[in-house]
This record gives sequence, C-alpha cells and structure tokens, in this order.
Amino acid sequence: MKKLIAIFAVSTLMVGTAFAQAQVSGLVEGRLYVVDAIFDDNDTNDQIRGDIGAAYIQLAGQNPDGTLGGLFRLRNTDIVRTAQWFHRVFVWWRPVEQFRMFLGIDNDGLFDTASIVGWDFHEGDNDYLFNHHWDFWREVFPGNWDGFGIAFSFWPVEGLNLNLTVPVGGMNWPQSTASQVRLGRNLADVWKGLRLQGSYAISDVGIIQFAYNLGDKDGTGDKHYAFDDSHFGRLGVSFLLNSIDSINILVGGSVLFLDSADGINPRIHIGAGFTWAGDGLGVKFRTAVRLQGDNDQFLNANVMPYFKLGPGTLMVDFGISTQLASDTNNFGWYTTPMYRMPVSSGTVAVGFQLFSNITMEGNINLTGNTDVRLRIPVLLRFGF
Repeated sequence: MKKLIAIFAVSTLMVGTAFAQAQVSGLVEGRLYVVDAIFDDNDTNDQIRGDIGAAYIQLAGQNPDGTLGGLFRLRNTDIVRTAQWFHRVFVWWRPVEQFRMFLGIDNDGLFDTASIVGWDFHEGDNDYLFNHHWDFWREVFPGNWDGFGIAFSFWPVEGLNLNLTVPVGGMNWPQSTASQVRLGRNLADVWKGLRLQGSYAISDVGIIQFAYNLGDKDGTGDKHYAFDDSHFGRLGVSFLLNSIDSINILVGGSVLFLDSADGINPRIHIGAGFTWAGDGLGVKFRTAVRLQGDNDQFLNANVMPYFKLGPGTLMVDFGISTQLASDTNNFGWYTTPMYRMPVSSGTVAVGFQLFSNITMEGNINLTGNTDVRLRIPVLLRFGF
C-alpha cells in the first residue's frame, strides 16, 4: 500500500511538472439495497446487500498552449471484474485547430451520438438507480467507441467534424483489461474494425450525425471485428433539433447489414428522444424499436418527469420493454422514482424500484420471469 501511495505521489508530481494545467480528481460511490425482495407464489424472499460502485483516481492535464494533453483513470474492479486496471487512459495531440490525434482508451464513450437518450438521459445516474439499457441505445444511435486504438478527428470547415477510428485492441467487454488492450490485430484485418463518425452543426437549427461501424455486433450480441464476415457493418443517421428554447428532439436510427444464407438480412433500429426543461421541472422521453423479420421485434420506451423538491430533485422514470417473436411475446415493465440531493463534494440518493420480467443492471434483457421485484437502493457519492 505504501508503495502504491508513493507511486501515486510521484506520478502526481510528474504530471504537475509536465503540464501547466494539471488536475488530480477522484470519486468513491457506496451502494446499498436496503430491500431487495421478490414477490412470487411462495412467499416474499427479501435481503439486504451492497457494494462499492464507481471508485477511481484520475490524473489529467495539458500543456500551456493546449496542443497536447492526457488523462489516466485507475478504477476499482467493478468495471473490469478480474483485476485492477485503468478505465480510461489516453493522450491527444492537436497541433492545429482543424486536426486532433487521440491514442488510448476511453470507456466512457468517445464520439457518442445518443446524446439525450444515452448517458445524459438520467443525468449521470444510470444502471443502479435507473434502468439505462446502454447497449440498446448505442445500437439505435451508433457512433460511440469503446476500446483501445487511435482516432483522427478533423474540423475542415465551420460546423463539420469527421472522426476516423482504428481500434487495435479487443472489443469484447470489458475492453479495458490488459489482455484486451494488448490483443493486437493483423494489419490485413485492421480495416474490419474501422469506424467513421461525423456531425454537421447547422446554425440555429440543430446537428446532423452519422456513423458507419465495421467492427460492431453480430446477431448473437458479441462484439467482434467482423473477421467472420457475419455482417457488413452498421450505418446510423440521426438529427438533433436544439434550436427551440428549453426543448431538444432527437430522431434517427441504424441498419446492421447481417449476412445470411439468404443474402443480406438487415436489422433495423428506429428511435426518438424528447426533452423539455422548465423552471424547476421538466420531462424526458425516449422510445425505440428493433426490427428483423418476424422473429425479432423489440420495443422499448420510457418517460421521466422530474422537478425540484426541497434541496434536491425528484425523478420518476416509467418504462416498458416488449419483444414479439414467432413463438413468444415477452413484456416487461418498471418504475424507478428516485430522490437525489447534492451535498458538499458529493451526492445522497434514495430510490424505489418496482419491476417485472426485466433486468435492472445496464443492458436490456427480458428475463421471462413475471414475478414482481422490489428494491430500495441507497447511494452515497463523494468526489474530490
């Protein structure tokens, strides 16, 4: 432990010396389910349990003229499950305003196009207090990149941004483990992981976004580099209207070109999001559908009104997910009200989760179990 502290102190000193604008920050998050109960035909099976959520130390900085910078975040095992390793670590170089080179890994999602329906929807509290479905929304609005690699960004004219990503590490979750980062690829196969993402901001109107991902997901949900040629990439296009006062509207979708014995079998996602923010209150809404023939039709929708209440904010999220297939009809629902109160250097939050036939931890999934489940999560977060 003393050795680790010494290394951290030396690293902090080196960063502070090398960069005129250096920062050291961190976060610790404690989680507790005061109640986790299942209501079934037999009896109520309840328990109390908890763990440490996000916990990290971060170093970040840039040189005095703002042309070279970097970030290093060491996170707890909650993110990689197997061993302590970095969650985010990268360096960037921007010699001119029109060009930037990025090298490293950013597991918070570089080039995200989901905006108001993605991580921003619950304002930072996602897969513990709420039902986030982050993989699903990244399929509807592709562009996000997790994994180790190099990215080139261009701003050729005002309003236009183009990004070319070349992943060189693994893309299976979690991407930040040592084995994934150092996986490597044959040069002849690098093109199969390329990602092109861009946006064009129309003054006083909104933003047009597009993405084409070669290394993406196949029909089984496993991330890969498309070495088996099971698909020909995912193309996504969306438009964010942000010119109306207090209102944002996002519409768009994607097509995954799956290869099958009968030819190309497209998997289509269509989605929309809406936000309105008033004086001390607001509402957020998102919905999307996945279509692939008669065997895979999936719908997700949720609405979340929120308003200031005393020193904090009350957010009430209602959602449904349903899957229609030739041999099944699954329907899941959830309601997750939460009260979040900021305190000095941190946050205190208490939630109430009632749900059935649906998972509540990040990725979307219908469990097939129609028993009603109740959880009361409590969260304490301290940042510095």
